[in-house]
Amino acid sequence: MPMTHGLILRLNEQRPYASPAERNIIAYVQANPQAVLSLSIRELASETYTSPSTITRFCKKLGCSGFKEFQRELVFEFASSQERGDMALEVIDASDSADEIVAKVVKSDLRSIEATGRLIDAATLERCAQLILQSRVVGIFGIGASLLVAHDLEMKLTRIDKMCVVNDDWHNQRLFAKNMHPNDLAIVISYSGFTEEMIECARYARQQGARVIAITRIGNDAGLARQADYVLGIAADEPLIRSGAMGSRMSQMVMIDALYAVCVAKDFERCSALIRRNYTVKEDPEGRRKASKERRGGSDARSDKADH
Repeated sequence: MPMTHGLILRLNEQRPYASPAERNIIAYVQANPQAVLSLSIRELASETYTSPSTITRFCKKLGCSGFKEFQRELVFEFASSQERGDMALEVIDASDSADEIVAKVVKSDLRSIEATGRLIDAATLERCAQLILQSRVVGIFGIGASLLVAHDLEMKLTRIDKMCVVNDDWHNQRLFAKNMHPNDLAIVISYSGFTEEMIECARYARQQGARVIAITRIGNDAGLARQADYVLGIAADEPLIRSGAMGSRMSQMVMIDALYAVCVAKDFERCSALIRRNYTVKEDPEGRRKASKERRGGSDARSDKADH
């Protein structure tokens, strides 16, 4: 898979799943990003109490071909972070004013969107869009905030006449997954990638021969990702209360919008015609009443003229 920008974010995302040796590498790189740019792989191994082979494997886990590409990506990310300021998102504090909270939330959402945009693998996105267009039925799975995102994707795909199924009840989601067909597609949405119910649905769908796309947190190669044929990685760093699902929801929505847009682009003539056909013109109710009254008035005037 070609490397996409977002190395600093990948390091942050990988930390919870890293081995002790990998955590040493992450901690050293985060604390000394400029120093790493001038170190050889053996020097970095010495500084982190690891081995060159461990560093090489870790670089590949992050999506780089090796240590040299890791350094090139680090140069880009360090320069970008200098332009944007600190990569860490700001935490809401009890003493913050409403204006300060709004500013922090907007900044966090924008950074989540920007980070996800940098991490999207265009080739994987195109393949997933093709699978949607070719499938018999698309089953979309999610719980909690991810279920809201699932419904948004369902609405979008319905606009282009793609048969979708979203069940609000998890038991119905599991039942649907157990009855999928080999030419169906399951899209499973989970920010953490460790929601047991979603892992189970993905596993059942695969057992039935359906293809599985996971929309989940980048850097996680366990849990849901292991059950998927394709992973669309999202980015979000949420120091805010996790149950708020703020940055993660924004990242998921960016991925959903991008996936839908690629679907439309790959079947543009048909999809454009359907979107135009399905568009409902909205009018101001007051304007509608006025126009109706004018039409009735004209009809009355013609009727009076006919009587004379």
